[in-house]
Amino acid sequence: MSLITFRSPTQGTVIMFGDDAKQLLTALNLPASGEMMTAQLPTMITRLQQIIEIDKHANPVIWPEDLNTEEDTGAPVLIRLSQRAAPMLQLMQRCLSATETITWPA
Repeated sequence: MSLITFRSPTQGTVIMFGDDAKQLLTALNLPASGEMMTAQLPTMITRLQQIIEIDKHANPVIWPEDLNTEEDTGAPVLIRLSQRAAPMLQLMQRCLSATETITWPA
């Protein structure tokens, strides 16, 4: 399982599973590796907020790594795309405030 790391010079790092990161990058029309400039952030933040809202109202998706069970209930642990995207949204908002870019390798 691959990981993709999104970095900002001073605002932190977000590490995502490769498939989840690629899904977000595709939804945001961004390349597999690249840089998100400060000028792009307002548009990207709005788009990601829309993606998160749509996902919150959609049927949950069960990813293979989510099929672990809770010790007390035995129910599958469901992690939605909106939950996985939340740290990325926070990083984008912090970078906008600090006028910083976000970079990520393939």
